[in-house]
Amino acid sequence: METKLVARFDEDKTAHSFVVRAPAVGVLDRVPELGDYQNPMAGFAVLTVLGRQHTLLLPRNVGGRVIEQLVKGMHVPVEYNQPLFRLKVGSDDGDRSDLATGGAVQAQQASDLIAVPSPSDGIFYRRAGPDSPAYVDVGSKVTTGTVLGLVEVMKCFNKIVYGGPGFPERGTVVQVHAGDAAEVTFGAPLFHVKSEE
Repeated sequence: METKLVARFDEDKTAHSFVVRAPAVGVLDRVPELGDYQNPMAGFAVLTVLGRQHTLLLPRNVGGRVIEQLVKGMHVPVEYNQPLFRLKVGSDDGDRSDLATGGAVQAQQASDLIAVPSPSDGIFYRRAGPDSPAYVDVGSKVTTGTVLGLVEVMKCFNKIVYGGPGFPERGTVVQVHAGDAAEVTFGAPLFHVKSEE
């Protein structure tokens, strides 16, 4: 049974940023990449506590673009309340100068775009079968409950459904980031959707 933990955070109102912190002692699989946009209540990592894996979620109303990684590497031991990364609120204005270090990042997105992340590591499918049309394409209109694609994990096919906390009820797909039958990792953005509200 999948368990979830909500991360702790500090808000720096003068810098318009959040510092996301570990909610427990454990081993963290990784932190999001610089430049990634993180949505409120979205899963961003896995924390192993006493041998049990927990999906870490951002708190409600906490979101933005990753501008600093405070923990580096894979499978890193972390302490309770340890800073993990910093998010810049509304950091979608085309200025990348606030990133703490260099590296490859995706193109800047407009502030009204919502990232739809992969729910797990696995194989991403854009269609139900080889001869089926894609669930959605760039320009497709979506509403809460629209199936966007599938992620296969050990022969189990998990639907990626549009919607959830922080998501507008209606939107338009403006970017598809993974090809059909592509390997994807947990938390990687699969789609960007523009709000229609």
